[in-house]
Amino acid sequence: MTLVEEPVRHRGGRYLVRREQAPLGRLLPYRRANGETPPRRACLDAVRENGWRVDFGSRGLGDLLLGLAIAQALHDATHDQFETLEYAGSRADLIARCTLPVTVTDGNGHQLGTLGSDNALEFDAVPESPPTLLDLVDADMVEVHAALPMRYYLDIEQTLGVRLPASDDPCPRFRSTVTAPEAFHVVFVATTSRPDRKDYGIDNFGSIAEHLSARHSGAWRFRLVTPPGHQPPASVGRIEVLHSPTAVDCIDLFATAELVIGNDTGLTHLAALTLRADGTQPHVVGLYGRHGYAKWITGSPHHHAVATPFSHLMSLADACPVRDRYDDTVWSTASDLRAIPAKDIADFAGQCAGWWQR
Repeated sequence: MTLVEEPVRHRGGRYLVRREQAPLGRLLPYRRANGETPPRRACLDAVRENGWRVDFGSRGLGDLLLGLAIAQALHDATHDQFETLEYAGSRADLIARCTLPVTVTDGNGHQLGTLGSDNALEFDAVPESPPTLLDLVDADMVEVHAALPMRYYLDIEQTLGVRLPASDDPCPRFRSTVTAPEAFHVVFVATTSRPDRKDYGIDNFGSIAEHLSARHSGAWRFRLVTPPGHQPPASVGRIEVLHSPTAVDCIDLFATAELVIGNDTGLTHLAALTLRADGTQPHVVGLYGRHGYAKWITGSPHHHAVATPFSHLMSLADACPVRDRYDDTVWSTASDLRAIPAKDIADFAGQCAGWWQR
């Protein structure tokens, strides 16, 4: 077996493959795609009687957003008992835009749950824990639940012992008042928690813009979001630079775009969860160098990925370089995100956005 040498391009949506091509994962103990349900557990009665609370800890924006699938699962199971939820934490203004029925207050950390119960059951959002889950469809095919939100959602389903309604892509969305995107409007997300390992680079984003412009004669508009603490350039070619907008501001920014291309980071996840007033969403292409792309996407049909060979290896093995302490430099330059040609990303992103076929 040899590591693939080319970047991997992954289209969003359900992940169905032949059984011999499935990545490593744990088999669901029931055939969900065929209508089977998990065995009922006493935990379901307890959460319906006493309520629940999810503690997201002090993790970053991306972990919080994908972890909201836990809250969605618990709400789906208990909405007849608890119509309104409460969030207390430092992202109150952002969570107020969430499609969950939630009231918000400022505070430390991030906690979300049902109102007014001291006996509420506690759940933690720990992204390193839930494995990829495999659901046998028939003798030949398997559905792979690799995206972290669906891993969380199915973990709650099994813990409670009740069939939940979502079949994939369970994360709640974030509402924008924008009703329609601007044609050929592209937003680049240059923020990241690891600039040394997970940043495609502002100049490379500029190269993507050049390739997009060369491919189509549309009236392009390019904007780029830079991180706090970073001295941004005044401009990058034709790209308008936006320095450190808030996450709330980014919801409306993303909604105006047909396409968002960004590093594997919280704001890129937020772009994939942005919902316009007319119910549509932007197409989003995340760029993955070190972590498994199949895990760190939302599962949305609009959330795609371009990944390095090392990211592909992490996806196949359901491994984590942090949890499993892998030094990705052992695999030479296989995790070098900046080695992915800008033209490859531009061509694939344009296909995802529907601007051209190939």
